[in-house]
Amino acid sequence: MNFIVPTLSISIMYVIFKIIDTKYITKDDRSVKLITKDGLVVFLAGAITMFLLEKFKFSHMMGGSKESLSAFTNSPDF
Repeated sequence: MNFIVPTLSISIMYVIFKIIDTKYITKDDRSVKLITKDGLVVFLAGAITMFLLEKFKFSHMMGGSKESLSAFTNSPDF
């Protein structure tokens, strides 16, 4: 469940930038309700993606988090 905070922050940043874009740059009359709905879609897409990446352990397939191999280095006991 570590994917909720990054996904939520990404969707909040999307909503903020989209509001700034529609109100001040393009001067579009798009409502904040529609922008919030788009932010919810961004949140759901990010949450599903992060969940699937964590569930199927794609980081191991891409070479992340390599575990070190252990070797026997002591003198034998026999």
